[in-house]
Amino acid sequence: MNQNAFAGQSALDDAEFLRQFEAATLPSDYFNHLGHLRAAWLFLDRESLILAQRHFATAVQRYATSLGASEKFHTTMTYALLAVMAARQGVQGGKDWQAFVSANPDMVTDARGLLLNYYYAETLDSDTAKRQFVLPDRASLASLMAAL
Repeated sequence: MNQNAFAGQSALDDAEFLRQFEAATLPSDYFNHLGHLRAAWLFLDRESLILAQRHFATAVQRYATSLGASEKFHTTMTYALLAVMAARQGVQGGKDWQAFVSANPDMVTDARGLLLNYYYAETLDSDTAKRQFVLPDRASLASLMAAL
């Protein structure tokens, strides 16, 4: 992963980044896709997958609402990407954030494509999947362990 991808992310340490994110005061420049992944990583670093999914989803919704972009939140993509991230963290060990992103460029460059390994596009694009978590219908998320 190119170090330039981290340039805007490194201005805030993890604690301050997360504090501002949870308070919905984080400048929007910090919350691009890489910022989403960083926040997810930090939630997973402090909580179990189930709690991280719930708390991260709530924080993203609050943050998106503060920016007037609540319609962008996608429940299934959020929960599924956290599940993939948690599985990869478990297999790859205690890497730090930058090492994790470098080892998992598909999460940064094509998260939707990654999820299409587990979901049919029609399912992932549905209003139902956007509003609530939908289980994978193409391959089990558990099957990702075999691919690691």
